[in-house]
Amino acid sequence: MRGTAAATVLALALLACRSSSPADEWRAVLDLAGGELRFGVALENGDSGWRGELCNGAKCQPFSAVTVGGDSVLLEMADYAAAITARLQGDSLTGAYRNVGNRGPRVIPFRAARGRWPTSPDPGRLVGRWDATWMGDFGTSPRVIELRHGDAGLEGTIISNTGDYGHFAGQVQGDSFALTHFDGSYVYLLTGELGGGAGVPDTLRGLFHAGLRAQTPWIAVRSTGGPHLKPLTENTQADTAEPFHFAFPDLEGRVVTERDPRFAGKVVVVDIFGTWCPTCHDAAPELVKLYQAYREQGLEIVGLAYEVSGDTGVDRRQVRRYRDKFRIPFTLLLAGVNDTEAAAASLAQLQGFTSFPTTIFLGRDGKVRRIHAGFYGPATGAQHAKQVRDWRQEVDRLLAEKRPAALSP
Repeated sequence: MRGTAAATVLALALLACRSSSPADEWRAVLDLAGGELRFGVALENGDSGWRGELCNGAKCQPFSAVTVGGDSVLLEMADYAAAITARLQGDSLTGAYRNVGNRGPRVIPFRAARGRWPTSPDPGRLVGRWDATWMGDFGTSPRVIELRHGDAGLEGTIISNTGDYGHFAGQVQGDSFALTHFDGSYVYLLTGELGGGAGVPDTLRGLFHAGLRAQTPWIAVRSTGGPHLKPLTENTQADTAEPFHFAFPDLEGRVVTERDPRFAGKVVVVDIFGTWCPTCHDAAPELVKLYQAYREQGLEIVGLAYEVSGDTGVDRRQVRRYRDKFRIPFTLLLAGVNDTEAAAASLAQLQGFTSFPTTIFLGRDGKVRRIHAGFYGPATGAQHAKQVRDWRQEVDRLLAEKRPAALSP
C-alpha cells in the first residue's frame, strides 16, 4: 500500500508540474467566423531556452522566438511581424493571433489544448487534381485544387492564375474534409464535400475561408487534363519601347535607378516582392541560386520591396530580416506599400500588375523581355520544378545575346 500511495503522490506531482508548464504538444485553433482553423504547436524548454514549432499536418516551421513568463506565453513569427499571445491555465492556452495587416493590425482568437490532433486516413476518392471555380461577389475565378496522400493524412494545395497558396493539411470525415494553411501570414481554411452519384461526375463543393471573416463558395470537378488556368507569363505585360525604369532607396537610403553602373550591359532580373508574402519567401531561395549560378556570366538581380506598414523604419527592418534569412547577396530597394494599385502606379510601364511576387527579365539593353507574374512554390511539386527550369532557360537565352553596340567597350 505504501508503494501504491507513493506512486500516486509522484504521479500527481508530475501532473501538477506538467500543468504549470507550456512544454508540450498542443492542439491549436484559430476561431474564424466560419469555423475552426486547426494546427499544431509544439513547445519545449531546453538548455538554450524556450523554442517551438508551428505545424500544418507533418510540415512544421520554427517560431522565431518563444517567451514564457509566469502564465504568459508569447510565440513570435518575426518574418511576418506576427505573434500569438496566450495565457496558460492548466491544460489550455487562450489568447489571440496578431499581425500587421494592410489596414491595421489583424486579430484572431486563439486557443489550444494539450495533445496532438488525431490523424484521419484519406479516402482515395478525394485524391487527385480538381478544376475549381471560386464564386465571389464580383464574379467567378478559376483555381486548381490538388489533393494527395500525405504523411498525416489528406494534404494538398490550391493554385490560382498567379501561383499557389502553400501546403494544406487537415482532417477527413467520410466524404467531407477541412484542410488548413497557417504560417503566420496567410490564414486559410478549405472545407469541402464530395458529391455526385450514378451517372453524375464527381463534384466537390465547399467554402474557402481567408482571415477572420472572408468566405468564398466554390465548386470543382475532376480535371480532364485540359487548360484551366492561365500561364504565369500571360498575366502582366509591359511597355518594351524603352528600358524598364525604377528609382527607389536601398536599405541605407541611397536612391538606386536602372542607370546605376552595376546594371549596365547586364541581364537583369527584377523581383517585385514583399516580406509579408509567404510565396515570396518560397521564391527567394531560387533567386539566390540563380544569382550564384549566373552572376559571373553577367546576371544582376534587384528586389523591389512593397511592404505593409508604410513606416520606413519598420519596413526597412523587415526587409533586412528577409535579406539575412535567405542570405540575399543582391540589391534590395524599398519601393512602397503592398497595394497592387499603388505598386502598379509606381511602375507605370507595367500593364495588368496583380501579383506578388512578379519576376521581370530584362535584356542587356534594359528592356523587358519576359514577365512571370506569380510563383509556383514547393507545394506544387512538378510545377515548381518547371518554373525554376524556365527561369534558368530564360537567363541562358538572354545572356547569349550580344551586348548592345552602345555599351560595348
